[in-house]
Amino acid sequence: MILYRNCPICGSESLKGYAIDTHRKGPHISRVQCLKCKLVFANPMADSQELADYYTNYYEKDHYEAVDYKNLILNHFSRIESLTENEIKKEARFLSRLESGSKFLDVGCGLGLGLAYASQLNCKLYATEFDTGALKFVKEHFAVETFQGDIWEAQYPENHFDFIHISHVIEHVLDPKAYISEMKRILKPGGYLAIGTPNMSSNLYRFHRWSKLLKLKVPDVIDGLEHTFIFPKDLLGKLCEEQDLETVDHYTHNFGEKFSNLISYNMPWKKKVNRLIQNAFQVNQWLISKKK
Repeated sequence: MILYRNCPICGSESLKGYAIDTHRKGPHISRVQCLKCKLVFANPMADSQELADYYTNYYEKDHYEAVDYKNLILNHFSRIESLTENEIKKEARFLSRLESGSKFLDVGCGLGLGLAYASQLNCKLYATEFDTGALKFVKEHFAVETFQGDIWEAQYPENHFDFIHISHVIEHVLDPKAYISEMKRILKPGGYLAIGTPNMSSNLYRFHRWSKLLKLKVPDVIDGLEHTFIFPKDLLGKLCEEQDLETVDHYTHNFGEKFSNLISYNMPWKKKVNRLIQNAFQVNQWLISKKK
């Protein structure tokens, strides 16, 4: 485990306890907040080996099995195959700058939803991922060049990709600043970087926290216990600007849960209600930056 006495993003010593959860399964149990930059992060934090062990067969863990995630993804694949380029860019605003035929890298590709959109746009596909099962899954469905491990271990050439997509990955890594720096290095001048991650600025986090404090209870963790860093909207933008990346779009959006899917999930009703509540708030964010 890694114990932080200073904020790993801004270096401030002004840290305060934020949330704790000892009931759910996950590599972390507690969070702190930096009073200077407002970053919320796991502390103590699981180290690289502990995280690697946790992410083995990640998409076969309980929370994904409960929603039959692989079949949901396959249904999305079939639907995306029928979309035009304009329909894709309307549906997936974070890909609005993606041009047909681009070199497209999906960092932490998961089961390949980002790859499905890019494939429909006839892009040349590349992907990184830690989970062996996920890599096998995407290679069964796409012509994609894959790498298992961290992005810098892949040693991609400088100025190589037209578009880099990293969806709900940056909140899982141990060094997000290093990830952004490496993605900038391998991105072509004029290329785009799209980062999707939870939005710590969401009112849902504030309402949940205050509801617990008013009841004289310690706030618990309401997002994934595997998350290492949860970024406020302003801070994520600042991190990219520090790398001399130009922000071209930065927006928030809700959980995107369909009620019809929610009813069919194999989970307790309390969890279904919690997911429905999350869907009413702008809990996620997308930041699209351009390399100058």
